[in-house]
Amino acid sequence: MSETNQNSSIESTVDIRIVGLNTDKTRKIYESDTVYEVYFELSGTPSLAWKNIFEREWKDLNPTSHQQAGWQEASIDRRFLVMHCTLQEIATHLPVLKKAVDATNKKYRQYAQEQATEQEYREDVWKQERKAVDDIAKSLRFD
Repeated sequence: MSETNQNSSIESTVDIRIVGLNTDKTRKIYESDTVYEVYFELSGTPSLAWKNIFEREWKDLNPTSHQQAGWQEASIDRRFLVMHCTLQEIATHLPVLKKAVDATNKKYRQYAQEQATEQEYREDVWKQERKAVDDIAKSLRFD
C-alpha cells in the first residue's frame, strides 16, 4: 500500500525502553519540599497507541494500590516517562516502571500485528473490488 503504512508496521516492531534519568528536566514540584517531577528518558517517542496501552498496563500493575500512598501516577510526555515522587522513591519505582514498559511493548506488538492483519484484509478486499470493476469494464463494448 503506501510507504507510510509500511513504515508504521516497521516502527511497531521497535520496543521502547527506559534508558536513563534526565537530570536537567527532573526538578522539584512547585511548592513542594520533597516531591520531584522525575523524567525518565525513553529510547524513542512512543505512538499514541503505545501511550494508551502503557496507561492501562501501569494501572493494571497497581490495581489495589491506586489509593495507597506508595502508588504514583506515571505518564508519557513525548520521549519521557514522567512520575511525581521523592528522590528516594525513584529506585523503588524504576523496576515496576520497567515491568510496565515491557508489558506495554508486548501488548503493543500484538496490537500492531492485529492492525497489520486488518490492513492486509482491507487491501485484499480493495484489490478484489478493483478486479471486479476491471473485469466488468473489459467485458463492455463501447462502439
